[in-house]
Amino acid sequence: MTTLDDAVDFDLDAPPSAGERPFVSVVVPAYNEALILMQSLTELYAYLSALSDTYEWELVIVNDGSQDETGDIADAFARARPEVRVLHHAVNFRLGQALRYAFNTCQGDYVVTIDCDLSYAPEHIGLLLERLREDHAKIAVASPYMKGGETTGIPFGRRVLSRGANRFLSAASGGQLSTLTGMVRAYDRPFLSSLSLRSMGTDINTEILYKAQLLNARVVEVPAHLDWSSSQQSAPGRESKMQIGKSTSAYAFSGFMFRPVAFFIIPGLVILAFAMYNLGWLTYNLLHEYSHLSGEFEPRMSEAFAISFDERPHAFFVSGFSLVIAVQLLSLGIMASQQKRYFEELFHVSTATYKEQKQARGR
Repeated sequence: MTTLDDAVDFDLDAPPSAGERPFVSVVVPAYNEALILMQSLTELYAYLSALSDTYEWELVIVNDGSQDETGDIADAFARARPEVRVLHHAVNFRLGQALRYAFNTCQGDYVVTIDCDLSYAPEHIGLLLERLREDHAKIAVASPYMKGGETTGIPFGRRVLSRGANRFLSAASGGQLSTLTGMVRAYDRPFLSSLSLRSMGTDINTEILYKAQLLNARVVEVPAHLDWSSSQQSAPGRESKMQIGKSTSAYAFSGFMFRPVAFFIIPGLVILAFAMYNLGWLTYNLLHEYSHLSGEFEPRMSEAFAISFDERPHAFFVSGFSLVIAVQLLSLGIMASQQKRYFEELFHVSTATYKEQKQARGR
């Protein structure tokens, strides 16, 4: 009997037979990259041609609604090269939709995604594929932030933002990966095609890792060199396509997806501790005033309470307000954790069902 876990872990397609060359689809999204596109494609094509003894391959370029000559250059490059395909978006749908469009057309055993500016050198493709196959992993990530990785030529502010975002996401996801925002990766194509992806922007990279984590898929990292210096020299007028505001909010939301408890439960406990400290201090002062009064219990307690409130009204408001906020945050944290668990169960079941249906169609 096939269990749910068996169905999720089972490969959809048979691996290449011994002696057959695995087929690799290399995906290059491009938006307004006319200044560097021809040079980048030429370098990529030359590198992939050198791998032809090891892999069959195709180069898939996604022109994501560019307003410059990117589409024309890509079409001209592909015209005399049967290994190159060009997909066009009529308008700019952003990175997530561009990758999803390409993924749906890829037929390779493996899919590799790489930046158009080759800030990661083409040699990373071979390293990622080698590690993916050796470790029988579903995803191999090019990681400049793990031990052995490095960065060159990145402006200080951008470097701080990128490293900070990756450290934040690494902590939120459990700390097993150092680089979660990078696009340069190699995927097991059947596994990738089983994921139901919905992100439209750069957050698709974290969405893929999040859903891989839900399915207990093996993800490995390869030390990588992120180098902006060569692209800045070859095209000094080229602007980065990264939208810092949208990317920051997307990464914050991704962190919430990985671990909602960190956004509600931990702040709730901190504020609750603050509220309890204040309440303890107020109780101490109330008993102190009570001990200096005489008479019956009820009038003494009422007068002690009135004296304490007259002398320290702010402490009562701060304590009450903090207690209400703490309870609300803890309640939201419990609800978010429950919803995350429900989503994980639903995603697990839907993925297993999809794979079983695909296996049945293949019989």
